[in-house]
Amino acid sequence: MQKILIFLITLFSINASAISFSKIDSLINNKQYLSAWNVLTELENGKDGVDVHLKKIQLSLKYFTKTFSHELFSFTDLKENQNLIRLRVITEQKMVQMYPYKISSILDSLQKIHPTDYRLKKAQGDFYYDISILYGKDWIVNKQEVTRRMYEGYTKAEEHGIVDHISLYALGYFWNINEDHKKSADYFNRSLFLDSTYAPTHYNLAYIYSEKDSLEKALHHAWQAYDLYTYINYKNDAGQMAGSILGKLGRHEEAIALLLDVDRLIPDTYYTLYYLLNSFLATKKIPESQITAKNMFNMDWKSHTINTDIIKLFIRKNQMNALEQFYKDRLEEDKFDKEYRGYVYLHLGQAFQMINKTEEALINVSLAQESFNICYDPGHPVFTVIEKMKR
Repeated sequence: MQKILIFLITLFSINASAISFSKIDSLINNKQYLSAWNVLTELENGKDGVDVHLKKIQLSLKYFTKTFSHELFSFTDLKENQNLIRLRVITEQKMVQMYPYKISSILDSLQKIHPTDYRLKKAQGDFYYDISILYGKDWIVNKQEVTRRMYEGYTKAEEHGIVDHISLYALGYFWNINEDHKKSADYFNRSLFLDSTYAPTHYNLAYIYSEKDSLEKALHHAWQAYDLYTYINYKNDAGQMAGSILGKLGRHEEAIALLLDVDRLIPDTYYTLYYLLNSFLATKKIPESQITAKNMFNMDWKSHTINTDIIKLFIRKNQMNALEQFYKDRLEEDKFDKEYRGYVYLHLGQAFQMINKTEEALINVSLAQESFNICYDPGHPVFTVIEKMKR
């Protein structure tokens, strides 16, 4: 009879725990994050302490409304049509109730009590991965220590078969920044095996394969990243990478079509224009090349870097006449601003210098000097540049 009673009590306890966690999962699925937090807090000191804390850590990392250094958290029961990301922005400057929950200390304590529960190592990796993304160098301990703790947690968990696509991605990224690209690619591919829809993994694989000149593989992953990203800035970056790779493969018409779509996402970003100019020139679309180069030039017409990029692209595609006309058109746009005209002549002089047309280079450098003499004091650094170009 006593054995039956003990069995029934145990069975009831297991069922009660299952019911409690089922309720918590239901609350989270229905975006009732504060209610889920309160239920977990009530269960915290029971026999399911590790499971409760693992669920609280997951809730804290994914579903907070506001956080301070990931040691204080605020939660909200969302109303219908309410968006957590937008609520975070609104709440950023507001005073809200915060709940102290020092995840790093809790994990340290739990690991001392349960040294063989490697789910805690996985949670350690998750926590410090979040810290590295959200805080960079500006957390309680330095970035190197955050990275070490993330790596140690994920690696120990992996040794005991506890992984997911995020932990494998994070380890891939760790090895990527430590320049072990083979190991990095292995982790990224394992991550994709678990979740082939995770855009950052595709993006980083595209980068690795492009560095290894495996351009077809790189293009596949860049396209995937572009299709999968929803955040416009990341989508823009992935589109630029795919456009660049298409250009390297000589598929310039496809590159142009893609990069024009990317330009509609975020107009006139530098590298979108750069790769567009490369493909327009490769396909001898000179009017389109002139417009694109002008958009680059207008970003900063003084810039040596921007104008050197423009000049090199035109010269590589044997379009020196089109380049000369481009700068002559810029001179026609403003006949009175001596500083502006000085820089246009200087850039044109640099272009002629690159193709070893010394006489034409010196003519334009001298015209630049005449313009600068009117608007600059003799000690201006541009005159040092001019003297070097005259030698």
